Amino acid sequence: MRIYDLIQLARQYMLLGVIVVILLLTGYFLLYKKLMKGTDKLNKFKFGLWSIFVIYIVVVLGATIGHRTSAYGNINLHLFSSYKNAYNSFSIREWRNIILNILMFVPLGFMIPLLFKKCKRWYITYLIGFGATLFIEILQLISKQGIFELDDIINNTLGCIIGYGIVIFFISIYEKRYKVLTNIIYKYL
Repeated sequence: MRIYDLIQLARQYMLLGVIVVILLLTGYFLLYKKLMKGTDKLNKFKFGLWSIFVIYIVVVLGATIGHRTSAYGNINLHLFSSYKNAYNSFSIREWRNIILNILMFVPLGFMIPLLFKKCKRWYITYLIGFGATLFIEILQLISKQGIFELDDIINNTLGCIIGYGIVIFFISIYEKRYKVLTNIIYKYL
């Protein structure tokens, strides 16, 4: 699959993700605000983050399950076989698939700590990344819409770890600057 095809696929599933977000927002206003007479206001930042997260989940599920040819439930339990194949054949396509598998889960590792405070602990985010990729691989096996591969589990979990590292790095910088700024303000007040 070419990069152009991947972009078109992502666009297709992004549109579906936007429709899902609109349906969820409509359900929120109909159920919570109207029927249950809810008074809590919707935090715009959290809503935006959740919207991006839902669209991301739809795109990932679409790319991994929805847009696949039948693979008859194949299983590849050979550890690092995709790396060996890419190295031995020096195939750009093979390396691209490895890199895309890693990059696909970077947003998950990035967004989970932002959405859930408990997930700022590294092991929780790593377990969620591992569980999510294992879930997708099992769905591919059951639906026969892909190949269950150990390398995909490793690559996707690695992507989640990278995303987590990026977001925690920026959170720590922000918190340090915020503490310094508040100390300066309190000193001169």
